[in-house]
Amino acid sequence: MSNYICCIILLQAINSNSAITIMSKSNDNYIDPVINRKRPRIFYGWWIVSAGMTIHLWISICWVYGMQVFFTPLTDAFGWSRALISGAFALQRLEGSILTPIEGYLVDRIGPRPVVLAGGFLVGIGFIYLSFIQSLTMFYIGSLIVSAGTSAAVGIPRTWAIVQWFTRMRGRVMGIGASGAVFSGPLIIIVVWLVSEFGWRQSFFILGICTWIIVTPLAFIYRGKPEEYGLLPDGDDPNTSNDKSETNKEIILKGLTGKEALHNTTFWLLIVIFAIQTIPVNGLIVHLIPYLEGPDVQFSTIVAASVLGNFTILSVIGRLGGGWLTDYVDKRFILAGLLAIQAVGILILANISTYWHTIPFAFFHGIAFGGMIPIRAVLVSDFFGRKQFGFINGLTQSGSMIGGLIAPIMLGYMFDETGSYVTALYIITIVICIAIPISLLLRMPHQMKD
Repeated sequence: MSNYICCIILLQAINSNSAITIMSKSNDNYIDPVINRKRPRIFYGWWIVSAGMTIHLWISICWVYGMQVFFTPLTDAFGWSRALISGAFALQRLEGSILTPIEGYLVDRIGPRPVVLAGGFLVGIGFIYLSFIQSLTMFYIGSLIVSAGTSAAVGIPRTWAIVQWFTRMRGRVMGIGASGAVFSGPLIIIVVWLVSEFGWRQSFFILGICTWIIVTPLAFIYRGKPEEYGLLPDGDDPNTSNDKSETNKEIILKGLTGKEALHNTTFWLLIVIFAIQTIPVNGLIVHLIPYLEGPDVQFSTIVAASVLGNFTILSVIGRLGGGWLTDYVDKRFILAGLLAIQAVGILILANISTYWHTIPFAFFHGIAFGGMIPIRAVLVSDFFGRKQFGFINGLTQSGSMIGGLIAPIMLGYMFDETGSYVTALYIITIVICIAIPISLLLRMPHQMKD
């Protein structure tokens, strides 16, 4: 609760009665060096989406999924237990619960570009620091630095930009934007090769330098709200009065403040659902490869990594399909369906005994994992609007980090105590099922009703 008290205090700096006015920051004398007043052939929002996808892909390769490759080498080098290493990832979730509302507030105030630049810089610094670690404390510090940078580079700013630059196709574009990491699973072979050829220390250093080279130029593509540049969401012509433009104007003017969201039941229900959904996601980000190459299944590291690659590729079905469906189908039903599919996937994972069993796991878990990425931001933007989307989205992510905090430690602890992950996977399946009926209780706030 202390995080939310801090967030409420932070909200006092925001004028809760301020209205968002079309083109309020634009003037006749301002011409952006990239976006000019003449309508471009390709709507600039798509360039922002492409930049976000590329950054997301790279950081997913080297950290989000690639960190699993370092799990066994670190255990061998320092003799740390799996629960101790998992503790670093749990601390990342705690750190994220504090930082995401702040990142959202900053993006609402200064735009996404400075936040993404800072994020890329921190990821690079964190990797280089990890190459010099000599103790568990140093490992925790390095992991927290990389995690903070990852959140800033690929988290709030990316979804914020899509929400601001797209309205009618928001669900579909959110799915497309989330698809940048689809090939990160197969491409972690890059990290596997680096570690096998150069060792884990040199690999961390190389990844840090490469992150600066890749992320920095892409961060400069980000822009603030389209109205600041004389544009409208979806590329609508601001000089033409038509139904679509009028619809955009109405959407822009809607939105709850962060304080109003905190007093809404739907906000808290979303946090509960997101927290539960995060448990298997964050748990498997850390423990999927160790589980598959451990005593429960006994795959080789290469084979275990291929399973990760399979589910990330299949997640494109959920990323694109889930985003597309949100534009046409009641989002509560989509959310309930994705949670049910996720439960089936984890149940299959708990019973894997041969490689072909991983295919239905990859299919179900991939769809659920991929589909939840666009729908989370779409739900927040639909229920609470654009006005303070960054801050409110950060708050929901902050609350959902509870699941991410518990999952890695629980899985690591259960393995250390029993020598198996299976019991923990059954517990996670049951918890996911609890969230399914909760998703049907979501209601639109009265401020957002027509």
